[in-house]
Amino acid sequence: MNKLQKYAAVLVAGLLLLAGETAHAQSFEWVRIGDADGFGFTQTSLLHRPIQGVGPGPADTNANGVLEPDEYLPDLNRDGGVWYRGEDNFDNRSDAERADAGHACQGCLAMGTMTRGSNWTDLSLSPTAPANDWPDLNGPATPNSAAFVFDFTVHAEAIVQGTEMFFNLVFGDYDIDPAVVFVRFKSAPARVLRIPNQRFRNVDGLIQARTSQLPFNDVFTRDADGNWHGFLTVIFDAPIDPFTAFDYVELSLDAGVSAELIRPGRIRG
Repeated sequence: MNKLQKYAAVLVAGLLLLAGETAHAQSFEWVRIGDADGFGFTQTSLLHRPIQGVGPGPADTNANGVLEPDEYLPDLNRDGGVWYRGEDNFDNRSDAERADAGHACQGCLAMGTMTRGSNWTDLSLSPTAPANDWPDLNGPATPNSAAFVFDFTVHAEAIVQGTEMFFNLVFGDYDIDPAVVFVRFKSAPARVLRIPNQRFRNVDGLIQARTSQLPFNDVFTRDADGNWHGFLTVIFDAPIDPFTAFDYVELSLDAGVSAELIRPGRIRG
């Protein structure tokens, strides 16, 4: 091998090492349980909203093909409302969600084995729903207290300590108090987030988003390799609400609904 070849080999090795380090430390953006697909509904142009408070109209009010916050869960049997006795139950979970493996991360080194909760998404939590593959042993009977666990690792260089973190939750048709979100951390004190009841807007089937800022050091601790281990348990407790649903939950650098929406026809995880 001549000098030029040696220099070229060293240069290529250096570039490969640099590329590896860059990929290794990809910036963290979000970690999500479930996917942002509008509760799994497709062909939304055929879906109608409940009439209470707003009158007849489409569930997908902006006609973009995805049911989003400030739109509506559909009145599937066209009786004017969304409720557990009205044959409005649905189960739109993907195979991954049903298997409790429907989660993803932008900028993680790894997803931990304790991550779970996607089997609570894209599903009507209703006592009259079919019990097939129900997320908990209690079956569809109330209470249906959905539980989500975030367990993930971020490279030390992929996020700056002290960065603001946001918890984002997209849910639909919460209208019977009480309902709170319990957030439990690995070592920090637990927090309680209040959920706005849709009745204050006098509507039925409303899709809402709940956002809360979380301290970085509550979410993350250093692991043995000097990277950041994120751990968070979220429990949605609505003990007497007979009908509600979740699209997804996430931890993100952005407040509010930051996820790219999954349009009909795209492959869902």
